[in-house]
This record gives sequence, C-alpha cells and structure tokens, in this order.
Amino acid sequence: MTKTIVYYDDTNNYDKFNEARDLLYERFADSNCWSSKEDIPSSSVYEEIDEQNKTDWIYISHILEDMFKTNHYIITGTCGRWNGSCDCGTFISSINELTNFISHLDSVRLYEQDGHFYITGYHHDGQDHYEIKQLTKKGYAYASNRDFAHDKRLHNTITKYNLFSCLPRIYTKIYGV
Repeated sequence: MTKTIVYYDDTNNYDKFNEARDLLYERFADSNCWSSKEDIPSSSVYEEIDEQNKTDWIYISHILEDMFKTNHYIITGTCGRWNGSCDCGTFISSINELTNFISHLDSVRLYEQDGHFYITGYHHDGQDHYEIKQLTKKGYAYASNRDFAHDKRLHNTITKYNLFSCLPRIYTKIYGV
C-alpha cells in the first residue's frame, strides 16, 4: 500500500474552501459576526486559506533547512513547456537553491510517497514533476569530481544507483519512525 504524506499543497485552494469556512465560523461563532456559514465573505475564506498555506510553508521550510544543513541533494524531473515537457535537474544544497529552482511555479505540492520526496507544480506553460534524492558520500564525491555539472547523464547515473543517492525519507527523520 502506498503511503503519501503531503507537507505542503496550494495547488487546489478551492478544495479547502468549505473546511476553511467551517473553521472561521467556529472561531468567530461567539462574536456574532455571521449568522450562518454562508454569510462569511469568500474573501475572508480565501484569506484564511492563504494564512494556512503560509503556516504550512513555514513548517516545511524548517524541515528542508534542517535537511540541507547535513546533506546535499539532487532534484530531477520534467518541466512542462509550451512545446512539451523537457528533462531538467540540478544539485541543491540549500533551501534558497530549491526555492529558486521552483520559483517559476504558481502553485506547488510537496509530498513524500513511500520515502520518495516529490514536488509537483503548475505554471502558465504546464506542469512540472520533480523528485529530490539525497546524495551519499560517494555520490557527492562523484558529482564533485565532475564539477556538479548540469549534465543529464551525470544526473541519471547518480539517481539510478543507490551507491550515489538514496531516498530522503523526511517523515522518518522528523518522527524517527
């Protein structure tokens, strides 16, 4: 059975609407701001969703910052473009490098599935899919000897062999499970 843990997701705020509206109603029921849930303005609900997303981003950012303090990673995948998807990837060693890599995305979902750490995002040209893997010591040395080149063969070699990379298993690191 596949186990998926979503750390951050702002790809479909519409799905969060009813839950956020219920939360607002419960939170402010005693203040008589609204006589029913339907009286809550949509703008207030979307502001609540934005605040929840900001809180979730802060949470995952701290986790990612901790990851990058002790290890180096490679992110590979596909970037949707107007003329189709293309392969892409780079080595990352800080949260700033990661956020720069995904900064073109309008919405993003960060999740772990059976130890694999994925990022899916959307932008005006399409959809991107990435996986982040942790470099092993041998993988770091292998990449370093090749100047961390932006080379598809280098990326494929590192991600294909567990001698050079491994799953980040973020959930296990957080909860020790």
